[in-house]
Amino acid sequence: MLLLLDLDNTVADRDAAFAHWMQVSLSEWAPGDEAARGFLEEHDDDGRRPRVEFLAGVRERFARPESVEELLVEYRRLTLAGFPPMNEQARGQLQSMRESGWKIAVVSNGDSGVQEATAERVGLSPLLDACVVSGTVGIRKPDPRIFELAAERCGEPAKGAWMIGDSEADIIGAEHAGMHSVWLARSREWTRDDLFPDIIAAGLTEAIHVVADDRMA
Repeated sequence: MLLLLDLDNTVADRDAAFAHWMQVSLSEWAPGDEAARGFLEEHDDDGRRPRVEFLAGVRERFARPESVEELLVEYRRLTLAGFPPMNEQARGQLQSMRESGWKIAVVSNGDSGVQEATAERVGLSPLLDACVVSGTVGIRKPDPRIFELAAERCGEPAKGAWMIGDSEADIIGAEHAGMHSVWLARSREWTRDDLFPDIIAAGLTEAIHVVADDRMA
């Protein structure tokens, strides 16, 4: 039995981490400027915009003297500090699953070292059998190979495993790897009509509850 987890805005509260970076940065760059906050939120595109591209836009908008590379170092430092601990109920659910024989892994798009540090920061690392990050292995979701690699590292078959995530890439990759999927809605609507998650859940604890029942196995 295998459960794969996305990281940002699935287990780790990426919104909170980004908000922390904005609060600290804007207190120096543009105190009290609500339009500046709006720019950052729109330009961020819910984390989908590559960080170098995002920070290049930030550097131009705020006329920052730092290089993009220097801004990235500070961005990584502040966002890591801004991640709160993972949901305690979810932690307990995952621990119970491990005790009953489940293997658990993270499959995440992101830079090598950054996502691993995030998993450690939020308290997820002790519950993992593997942490597979695109920047480390050179494969990005939705490529099914990154899901299959995580399954291989856990010593479990990919077919019939579960994936929980909040992006289309999680659902597409799971489908192509022969896995079941749970999409975290985060107050959004699923808009594709050619591909569907097996389950749509409002939040992580609901999603884990569904998977722990393994009602589709």
